[in-house]
Amino acid sequence: CQDILDEYLRSGDDGDAERELLEGLRAKGISKNNDNDDSNSEYDLEIIRRHIPLLRFAKYKRYPLLGLGPDPADLATVSEGGLQSLSPEKREEYVVDARGFIELTQDPAFKLYTEKSLLKDFKIPRGNSVDGSGGKGGGGGNSKNDDEDVVVAEKQQQGNYFARRILYHEACATTTARWALSHGGDSESLMIAVAPIKDVRFLGGINGRVPRICNYLLANGGVGSGGVGNASGESNTAS
Repeated sequence: CQDILDEYLRSGDDGDAERELLEGLRAKGISKNNDNDDSNSEYDLEIIRRHIPLLRFAKYKRYPLLGLGPDPADLATVSEGGLQSLSPEKREEYVVDARGFIELTQDPAFKLYTEKSLLKDFKIPRGNSVDGSGGKGGGGGNSKNDDEDVVVAEKQQQGNYFARRILYHEACATTTARWALSHGGDSESLMIAVAPIKDVRFLGGINGRVPRICNYLLANGGVGSGGVGNASGESNTAS
């Protein structure tokens, strides 16, 4: 969505600019919730509209806008097939500290956060079932086997949801860390990140990952590929 945000900043101050911004974000899927449940387009549009005052302020003050989130198409891929379904190139783009990313999932404190916070937002997608009927074990076969199949399918959906969320958090934190390091010598630089509460609860989401990634980048030659240029503000329109 970065090209859409940049175009908005270059555009005039009329209503057409904001309308084109909304249409562009919706066309790219930025309006979709960072969840696995069905999404209502009108509700999505309202979420974007709530960001408009922040975007207007940034434009008025000539503050660049930085999109933190991964490509929605990549998140959709992970939702369907887990992290392994994402290409190696994409994984490297979003996850620079692969070892730290993996080790975090084994940390007892993070496991507690996952159980008590991250997974509490998980919902079985409506109309999703093993037999395609929208219910559990509705195929007329052995009910015990059907129920076991449903449990396995739901566990897989939960695993993919978990993968999508931690990839989203890691990618946003990576972009943030790169920006912070590229502006390390400027004491007047400040990034203001806009993200849903669920993505920053208990420092288990985006915010808690930034220090680790900063330390990794510092130890391995700085911001690396994908480093952010001259940006002095941020709005995360990818939720």
